[in-house]
Amino acid sequence: MSELDEMAGLLAEYALGTLSDEERARVEAALSQSPALAAQLQDLEASMTVVTMSLRPPEEPWKKVCGTLEGGKRFAHLVPALASHFDIPEERAVELVNAFDEPARWGEGPAPGLSLMPVEAGPRWAGFLTVVVRLEPGAQLPMHTHAAREQVLVLEGGYRDDQSGREFWRGEVDVREQGTSHSFTAVEGPACICASVVKLAEDA
Repeated sequence: MSELDEMAGLLAEYALGTLSDEERARVEAALSQSPALAAQLQDLEASMTVVTMSLRPPEEPWKKVCGTLEGGKRFAHLVPALASHFDIPEERAVELVNAFDEPARWGEGPAPGLSLMPVEAGPRWAGFLTVVVRLEPGAQLPMHTHAAREQVLVLEGGYRDDQSGREFWRGEVDVREQGTSHSFTAVEGPACICASVVKLAEDA
């Protein structure tokens, strides 16, 4: 996936104001250098303006917007980051995000409101627990201690660290060093979906 394609996949969220600061800065940099991308954003914003006025939107631009928000496509711009995170090919990462909306693919988690989807990660993570975690709003991932460095990539929604109060949102990576402990709670909004690479201490 080219960088231009990745930026195009972010335009709908840019127009809606739901991107992280980092993602927004990347889109704005791309817009300043690509007239075609800027024209696509203009069409998109025109479609959204018509919708907010309760009028029928221009069909073609709106179809493109809807297409970027359907199913696994809403994660398209995060596929490269997810592939790197789990040390897997991008094709496998696409298969993974397409499974997120399939209830049968999720297993019961360690606490109420938590579901888990185990992931067979690449060789870099041998011996680690590699899993996608889904937390319903208000659900808490219980306190745990890390036997090695933990990395969590937020793919949808967000969560709040219960100890520091810091929030992590879509596209952000939360890194915890060996020996640290924490718990976190999903914030209000869509269910929080995050990719976790962790090795738990035996007494956690």
